[in-house]
Amino acid sequence: MAEHEIELTIPSKPLMNVDATLVVRSDGKKLGELHISKGTVDWKPAGKKTAAYINWEDFSSMLNKEWARQYTA
Repeated sequence: MAEHEIELTIPSKPLMNVDATLVVRSDGKKLGELHISKGTVDWKPAGKKTAAYINWEDFSSMLNKEWARQYTA
């Protein structure tokens, strides 16, 4: 099983113009960065310059659908 490592950077002030960032690694290899802001959640894959983003309402809907797929018969 892969060993995962998470590095969290939280701004010292409330989220306004600065994102909280999670750097995600698997077996020492960077998978990408998750940027969390007031308006969106962004995923930037390792080695890419552009992030994919989703607003909080759509993010919630996406994960609720995945939860339903996994936990309901």
